[in-house]
Amino acid sequence: MMEDTYSTHRRVVAAVALAAAAALGGCTQHEPTMDPASGSRSADASTAPAPAHSAPLPSPSSTAGLDPALTEPPSAADWPDRAVTADRAPALGESKVIAPGYRADDFLTGLAARWDIPLGEPRLIDAPGGRKVWHFAGGVPRNGERQLAISGVPTEQGDIITFNCMVKSDQAKAGVFLQDCVGTRIPKWDDKGAITWLKTAKEQVDALYVKERRQVVSSLYLSGGAHALLLRSGPAPGSVGMYTLTVAGGGIAESS
Repeated sequence: MMEDTYSTHRRVVAAVALAAAAALGGCTQHEPTMDPASGSRSADASTAPAPAHSAPLPSPSSTAGLDPALTEPPSAADWPDRAVTADRAPALGESKVIAPGYRADDFLTGLAARWDIPLGEPRLIDAPGGRKVWHFAGGVPRNGERQLAISGVPTEQGDIITFNCMVKSDQAKAGVFLQDCVGTRIPKWDDKGAITWLKTAKEQVDALYVKERRQVVSSLYLSGGAHALLLRSGPAPGSVGMYTLTVAGGGIAESS
């Protein structure tokens, strides 16, 4: 989806559930486009999010599809304690509901309202294997491109499995937006700890990105039965790259 040159065995679930990247049209030359209001999309369907509860989300570093063998969450100790390039990131395991009853109205609708992002209603989309999955997305256009976006992958009942915040890396207040995104209101989630983690994670991601000039991912933040991860993508012709912050339940968070 972002860069498609990395190993298909490296599953960085952090990123990019379909809706978020789609809502930010024109991000890189590899990304699909989508109208968040209609749910229509273009490009490879293998970038779609997984169904509710248990199937793994695709890697942002590959469009080769899902890994059916990925069933057990790895140990959190296997994840690097600082930023690495995406090809060095280990598996995250299967994403599941963040917390029973945790829905868009608990946090995401307020986040979207604060940033004037028109968050769309959940819609069914096509996913690999002829499946239908739920997702919602919204993006804010600036100068002909979408500079901010929020997306989520819920169950049919509305419980959130994962959500993403995306922002262009050169966007004003990008750091403030990401900081707002980690104030998740997930039960037992440590907001102060998440903000502290994010500041360090962003510094490390930016430093490695400047050196490598390719997709990099941060250390993990684990709290309240969920995990957070920051990714920086790019570059591509006509693009400065972007940040993607993802929060998800299940998987590696279960082993912590």
